[in-house]
Amino acid sequence: MERMLLIAAVGSVTALLFRNEHRGFAVAVGAVTALLLLLTGLTSFSGIAKTFEKVCASYGVSTAVLSAVLKIIGLSYLTDFGVGLARDAGQNAIASNLELGGRVLILSCTLPSAIALLETGMTLLKEAIP
Repeated sequence: MERMLLIAAVGSVTALLFRNEHRGFAVAVGAVTALLLLLTGLTSFSGIAKTFEKVCASYGVSTAVLSAVLKIIGLSYLTDFGVGLARDAGQNAIASNLELGGRVLILSCTLPSAIALLETGMTLLKEAIP
């Protein structure tokens, strides 16, 4: 965590120093800082994935469900990262479209689970009502 704080502080100060005179350079510094923060954060992701695997194994949850959940989490973080970069660069239209695209991708990932849940509910209702 300390490494991330140091990267954020150095990147923010550097971007602030160049913001008024060299806007393009400040945006590039911000993008590189954000990328370094993302890569630093991803190093701890393997521990999170292993924890998810242990929980799924102990409760008998399918690895397909785990894969879908991790994919959705990854998509949401990457979308947020891209939207932040676009907004920092002053590209609000791109940021808005990226948000919409990310939501559509996340929805497409959740559809199989939602359909399976609906099918399970319908099966239970058919069994409960003679």
